[in-house]
Amino acid sequence: MKDNRLLDFVVEICDKVGARPPGSEAERKTAQIIAERLKKCCDEVVVEEFVTCPRVLQALIDFVVYSYLVALILYMFFPYLSAVFVAIGISMFYLTRFRGKEILDKFARKARSQNVIGRIKPTGKVKKYVIFSGHHDSAYMMPLFQPKYLRYVPLIQNMGVVGAISLLILSILKSLVVLGVEVLDWRPVFGVSIYDLLLVIPVIGLLFALFFKLNMVTKTPVIGANDNLSAVAVVLGLAEIVSQNRPKNIEALFVSFGSEEPGLKGSRRFVEMHPNIAKNAYLINLEMLGTGELFIDVKENSIGVKHSKELAEIVMKAGERVGLKVDTVALPYGDTDAASFSRKGFHAITIIALSPRLELMKWHLPDDVPENMSEENLQKALKLCKAVLEDIDKMLEN
Repeated sequence: MKDNRLLDFVVEICDKVGARPPGSEAERKTAQIIAERLKKCCDEVVVEEFVTCPRVLQALIDFVVYSYLVALILYMFFPYLSAVFVAIGISMFYLTRFRGKEILDKFARKARSQNVIGRIKPTGKVKKYVIFSGHHDSAYMMPLFQPKYLRYVPLIQNMGVVGAISLLILSILKSLVVLGVEVLDWRPVFGVSIYDLLLVIPVIGLLFALFFKLNMVTKTPVIGANDNLSAVAVVLGLAEIVSQNRPKNIEALFVSFGSEEPGLKGSRRFVEMHPNIAKNAYLINLEMLGTGELFIDVKENSIGVKHSKELAEIVMKAGERVGLKVDTVALPYGDTDAASFSRKGFHAITIIALSPRLELMKWHLPDDVPENMSEENLQKALKLCKAVLEDIDKMLEN
């Protein structure tokens, strides 16, 4: 990269390619540009294609919210059907987000996406793989991530979940009353069932769920400079450095995943296609590095995934060695490609930059552009990654 300016790559892609929705021609073109850059410094570069579902995340939101809406309508007439519909919606949400199941993918529109993988061999025997990764696709705009709403996103989602669970409970209890379980038929106010009175809880929850859907599901792609060309720029910069000073014990992989936005598709496919590498690797995933303070993401609350404490400790110590204080953080909302590895029990963390309030900045918004990024931030991330690789290589000497 000219004069070692990492930001130049981000500007180039934003100017020449623009937004890169998952499965698009723009995403494919970006993958090819990244591959050409990696070929200049890596021993081997491959572009691996896979099938993705570009709008499956939006489909999940629609499915869950509409199941909730239909269940609420059915409650007054067929409470047992209401219970079925809301149970299906809750189960789909839980299995997809917390268990990583790709159920709706079977029915969603398909497209082709690409992972770009560059490899640099060590001077000695391979004792460990170390993967540095980012993703090159960009998101669709999500107005809910505006600063005025961002801190409330977990609350808004959870209010919808609580409302749906309360509807499930009320539907089951009312169904039992309809079936003749008289002990449950409690009518405390003017002969109105207690379950009908408590319906206000799922009604309020549905309002939150509809607000969530209306501000999360759009068809407008964003440029995605910080999310996540910032990470790809650091990966490319690191590959150049490592090619000139190879580690002794580590085969280094420099990876740009495709289709991260619709549910970590690229990293999932990498783990499936390269299980022997993944299980013997440290994954240092990079995310949104262009502005804010660097942190180590060790837990992603909204999907229930915990990352490697061992690797987090290595990154923290490497940061201290080169004068960078990097604390750990649990992300209140959002998920990263590290989750695809951590769900399988492999060692992974994400290095991410956050605001002083521990929030993601310009996330899935139109102002995620190069002008709102800092070269200094990218260079700090590069310095940290270089130190991590050096420390792991030294550790393997023992």
